[in-house]
Amino acid sequence: MFADDTSTFIYNTNHEKLSLNFKLVLIQTSKWFQANQLTLNIEKTSLVKFPPTKYFLHPPNLSYTGQILIELNKIKFLDLQLDCQLTW
Repeated sequence: MFADDTSTFIYNTNHEKLSLNFKLVLIQTSKWFQANQLTLNIEKTSLVKFPPTKYFLHPPNLSYTGQILIELNKIKFLDLQLDCQLTW
């Protein structure tokens, strides 16, 4: 069984807390997938960072199980193209 296009939104202005929250969300997501007989394919997992305009520093690369996730400049979400320049 496959699940496609699972999305999460993680927000924090503190880069260290963002990285920690990111890892916790991936752990919880992975556990949920396993409980429902699904697999989180980390090799196909990617992320887009939407930094607030007043923050120019990006947090360091985010990784899970020792593998750095692919960072994209844009992503397709519900048939819309969202790019990293999106502001809220």
